[in-house]
Amino acid sequence: MHNKSFFEYLGISDVERIHSQFFAWLFSADCLAVSSDSKHKLLMALFSTGVESKILRVHTEVSGIDILIETSNEIIVIENKLKSSQHSNQLIRYKEYCDHKFLKVPKQFYFLTLAGEKSNDVNWRRMSYGQMYDQLQKLQLNESENHTVIVKEYLVFLQRLTSCVNDFLNRPHEYDMVFMDGKKKKIDKVDFVYATPNERFIASNQLETILQKCFLHGLSEKVDIDSAFVSDTRGDALIDFPIKMGIIYKKREYSTILQLQQNNIKFAFTVFGEGYGNSKKEWVESAIPFMEVLKSTNGFGYTKLNKPKTKAYVSVSKKLSVNYWKMDSAALTDFINGEIANAEVMTRRLVAQLDII
Repeated sequence: MHNKSFFEYLGISDVERIHSQFFAWLFSADCLAVSSDSKHKLLMALFSTGVESKILRVHTEVSGIDILIETSNEIIVIENKLKSSQHSNQLIRYKEYCDHKFLKVPKQFYFLTLAGEKSNDVNWRRMSYGQMYDQLQKLQLNESENHTVIVKEYLVFLQRLTSCVNDFLNRPHEYDMVFMDGKKKKIDKVDFVYATPNERFIASNQLETILQKCFLHGLSEKVDIDSAFVSDTRGDALIDFPIKMGIIYKKREYSTILQLQQNNIKFAFTVFGEGYGNSKKEWVESAIPFMEVLKSTNGFGYTKLNKPKTKAYVSVSKKLSVNYWKMDSAALTDFINGEIANAEVMTRRLVAQLDII
């Protein structure tokens, strides 16, 4: 039976700030478990800093930035996205802040995620928790310092976390519970008998939705659209593939999207992005007849019309015959690319129908 480490017992798997504070502490002068020389070697291994570079100060939560390391010859900025997603052009804002605050000082920007999610800003290099663990486990620790036990306990937890993620990504078809249990509350999982220790670890640490997102981020890098967006609703991760952005209709901006969530595919006409929250269902009602025809003719297999409820979002949907995580990776990629091609045809028809510019 798997025994919980101290950090696992704290339930920090999806608490980004705890991880950020640990990493910052590890690099700071306050951490006595690691010598200054070892910290410098770790810095070089992770961020390719110069041999002569010395750590001066380490900050967290500076103007929203998770971790900021000042060295003698450059600035290292780390945005930690263990659970949450990129939003509100935050990476651009953080870079602008650093460019202004540390004028003429060389800077490196890193985007740290559980499975190496791609950032939406080319200035930020991706990094995974697995890469972080690979270097941390090489540290030479000072066994005479009390702080060492803290670092060791964190490494036990990080090894457990990263190995579980890697196993899931290598065999997602064997992890139905990741995709089916995202809505479950923690109390509902306590007495459930899981098939493997990894399943129990995922359940007890509430990692289902995070891992779904990891899978979908991986899918987004294989298909023929660059700007896919991964999010979640009530524990179930989803991915939106924008088909046509910036559609101007009656002086408002719309988009068509293809969406994959659970065992559903949707083709939608919507106010996509930040304006969606303040949108009205009346704005897309003129597209309902087209969507109805699309469903009725069934040329692309859509069987259900989803009328707008309160927001500007109307769609048609269909169920998959096989859950997407059960599909072979190449087959899933080909399937999504085919659905994107169909959505492009539907978009052209919608644009012609509504006389959109």
